[in-house]
Amino acid sequence: MKAKIAVILHKVRPLKNGEYPLALRVTYKGKRNYTYMGISCPVNLWDEKKNLPKRTHPNRDFIEEVIDSKILTYKQMLLKQPQLASSPEQLIQAVENAGINKQFFPFLDELISRQKKKGNADVYRDTKRKLKKFKPNSTLLLTDIDHRFLNKYEAYLRRAGLKETSISVYFRTLRAVLKAAVKEKLLKEDDYPFKEFKVSKFNTTTQKRAITKEEMKKIGALPIPPESPLYIAQKYFLFSYYGQGMNFRDMALLKWKNVIDDRVFYQRAKTEKFLQFKLLPPAQAIIDFYRPQTPYDGEDYVFPILDKHVHITETQIDNRSDKVLKQVNKGLKELAKMTGISGNITSYVARHTYATVLKVNHVDTSVISEAMGHANSDTTKIYLKSFANEVIDKANEHLL
Repeated sequence: MKAKIAVILHKVRPLKNGEYPLALRVTYKGKRNYTYMGISCPVNLWDEKKNLPKRTHPNRDFIEEVIDSKILTYKQMLLKQPQLASSPEQLIQAVENAGINKQFFPFLDELISRQKKKGNADVYRDTKRKLKKFKPNSTLLLTDIDHRFLNKYEAYLRRAGLKETSISVYFRTLRAVLKAAVKEKLLKEDDYPFKEFKVSKFNTTTQKRAITKEEMKKIGALPIPPESPLYIAQKYFLFSYYGQGMNFRDMALLKWKNVIDDRVFYQRAKTEKFLQFKLLPPAQAIIDFYRPQTPYDGEDYVFPILDKHVHITETQIDNRSDKVLKQVNKGLKELAKMTGISGNITSYVARHTYATVLKVNHVDTSVISEAMGHANSDTTKIYLKSFANEVIDKANEHLL
């Protein structure tokens, strides 16, 4: 009798996000053992008969690829040590602890599945896509990535017209993957190529992404009709600037319960720091515009980016936010042309401009850091022991 290997949705205890973890199950003569895979799925997006995500799952291809890779790893172990088929527990221990998987892409998939933050996972996925283009249809081993490989990969990226900042990101991510492989004893220290190949050689200095206060006012003065798709780009951009450099992700998650009188209280999604700011007149006007357009329940979103009834899971929220952000950035390019502003304008420019305008007006850097959530202080200190609210409020008046 052969051991049966399958990946299932382990519906024993839900995770904090309401999803259930995926687990690899090994069965032999009624004995079952499980090992978690580091990824999860909502119940309504899992096909129980096929033990696969449904077609409607937004990350279906990625999850299927991880599942296939994991099952293949176990089958490879059984080919090498068929006696392990009679002991699911020993088979799992052999695979998970011995580190037999020397292939690069399956190991990269495993690292992607472990990432807790979507942004980090996206960087790893992007690195995988780029390497797949460089080495299509090949079984890439961890030991194949040597100094010669890195030099060829660098030349490939340069021929593709990538800037050094982008090349640096790809190589830093690749370096992190190989460091993890060494740590997990999948790669020998002697085979680690980044001792000789220095990522620091890439020039990562970038042109400052900020515009002037006058240029920001030009964008604000454009007579954009509310029915135009450029209108939301204009309003979101201005709210970020006048809203203490609030980034797009936090704007998307902003709820009416976060707006109390003339102040906004919220927790940054990226750092989980609590921030607050006073609504300057331009920001207040934007809030007043959207107030009658969205349900005025405390749990409803201020801006019509997310719908609490539709965008429920973290993946749904991420996908919707990314889609709207792309539309906003596209609109900002049009607004830049209309006002004669040169350079690449994105939503991030508003945040950078906020900091730059205050700095130009001699506001202390520590005040700016505090206002933007960069200070290394505890949540309570932000409310009680940080700069007094009126100090930051006064600094923000330089934006007008």
